[in-house]
Amino acid sequence: MADINDALIRKVAELSRLKLEDGEIGNYVTSIGEILNHVNQLTRVNTDGVEPMFYGIDEALRLREDRVCEFPVDEEGKPKILKHAPLVEDGGFKVPQIVG
Repeated sequence: MADINDALIRKVAELSRLKLEDGEIGNYVTSIGEILNHVNQLTRVNTDGVEPMFYGIDEALRLREDRVCEFPVDEEGKPKILKHAPLVEDGGFKVPQIVG
């Protein structure tokens, strides 16, 4: 495993174009060293016979039935949720155009 020291942190910061104060270097040496030690511990775990998983739980996903619900309306018959919208158009939220 790589020796995490001040020089390495400064080099990575330079390559990443990060400006670190001298006082921050020691914190990064400690933090990154602890992270790499933890990863090293994980590499020693015996995983023989363990099948890879896509999710952290080994259960089927529980699905719910789709259903249509009406929005609560105000006295004027407009959806209450729209009263918090900065801009409303055609009975819905108006958002800035993203794709031209």
